Amino acid sequence: MNLQDQNILITGAAEGLGESIASAFAKEKSNLFLLDKNIDKLNLNNQNNAKNCCVDLSNIKELKKMVDLLTKNKIEIDTLIHNASILTPYSFNETSEDYWDKVNNITLKTAFILSKFVWQNMIYKKKGVIIFVSSRSGVEGFKDESAYCSAKHGLEGLMKSLSLEGKEFGIQVFSITPGMFMKTPMSQENYTDEYKKKWVDPSLLTPAFIKLASGQLGHLSGKHLDAWKLSK
Repeated sequence: MNLQDQNILITGAAEGLGESIASAFAKEKSNLFLLDKNIDKLNLNNQNNAKNCCVDLSNIKELKKMVDLLTKNKIEIDTLIHNASILTPYSFNETSEDYWDKVNNITLKTAFILSKFVWQNMIYKKKGVIIFVSSRSGVEGFKDESAYCSAKHGLEGLMKSLSLEGKEFGIQVFSITPGMFMKTPMSQENYTDEYKKKWVDPSLLTPAFIKLASGQLGHLSGKHLDAWKLSK
């Protein structure tokens, strides 16, 4: 599929990996719908062909209002890239219900709502791509990450189910982990000094997303992929 004029929806697009992904698709002349609560940063980035949407994904009512607006304006998404998530290490004893809900709303419930938003049109068109940005926390458990690991594991399960249901309609669904330590605001707060010595610019991982959105890797639908390896 030619990416020029494709409609690409990206969450968490104001900075880090999301910003790099948006920039890569802007170079392909795709039509971008960028979601983040940091609208000032989105506007400052000023990607070509971008519609910037200010939305706090932890607030599900706010997210649904945004989806209703896109629906009202008859926006049809070709590729959904759900990148947004948050991580603040807490022991399970320190993990509050509010924090648990916030992490799961941003990471997992947003994935559900946005997938529902794009699903029927993808079925109608007999094509579409959904990409969930996962992590090692989606396949392993880590200390002080009970909320984050649970949400990322949930993404993996959702991806597997959607890939099976979407196969007959030509819908490709993937989860993808960076596969390499990235220099992002979230990693700046959470990486050890040892990891920071190894980190790379997230722009080096964006070729993987371009390849997946192009439809050329449909045989990998339903798989947990490594962006670092796929970008080479």
